[in-house]
Amino acid sequence: MKLHLSPALLLLALCACGSREEGIQLHLDLALRPSGTAVSENATRSFTNDRGERITLTRAYVTLSSVEIFPCPTTSAWRWLRLLSPIGTAEAHETSSPRKLGVPHVSGLERPDGEALALGTLQPPPGSYCRARLVFSPADADAEGLPTGASMEGKTLLLEGEVLPTGGGAARPFRLETNGLANAEVSLEGLSLTQDAPEASRTVQLAYDKWLDGVDPTSAGATEQVLKNLASSATLGP
Repeated sequence: MKLHLSPALLLLALCACGSREEGIQLHLDLALRPSGTAVSENATRSFTNDRGERITLTRAYVTLSSVEIFPCPTTSAWRWLRLLSPIGTAEAHETSSPRKLGVPHVSGLERPDGEALALGTLQPPPGSYCRARLVFSPADADAEGLPTGASMEGKTLLLEGEVLPTGGGAARPFRLETNGLANAEVSLEGLSLTQDAPEASRTVQLAYDKWLDGVDPTSAGATEQVLKNLASSATLGP
């Protein structure tokens, strides 16, 4: 049987999905850590990429602009609501809601690997949540964590360092920066938020040793691939 929803019912459903629920809380953090082995010294990280090149990052900053969580799809109505709320667009500074944090945060490698940066707390309606959408976009003047002297305003990503070729030779310096947009979807693995279990915490984890996989950071056009690698390096864990 097909489900037919009137505009009024759709509006009510949309309001219900976005309503704030007192007592229900999802705390969100952000952490940068390697997926493999990396040598850490202050804000410097050294690791080997998938091309066998030795990478040394002397400076790295990334802007996470928003995190939005989505309920597990259980009905045909939800599929209609997804069509009404597409996930393929992003703005530099997005509006917050009970299911969405829209305040940009800038994080860098001055913070020790795995140390959490608090992003904020969502208060969504009770239910099961299966996925989260992350948006990386340029930091504005109101972004949290803007570093002094790093000129991250208007930037999504800034990397500086050097690469040591696999076959030997002199290390080559590089600097990559972009104001591009990138989206990532990560699994919440059916996180349940109910009156019996009203509170949970999750950490967005970005694997910085994956950002330079498959790319020569000194080549033209490297920035676009690095931004894609940034998005694909994201996971969501406890």
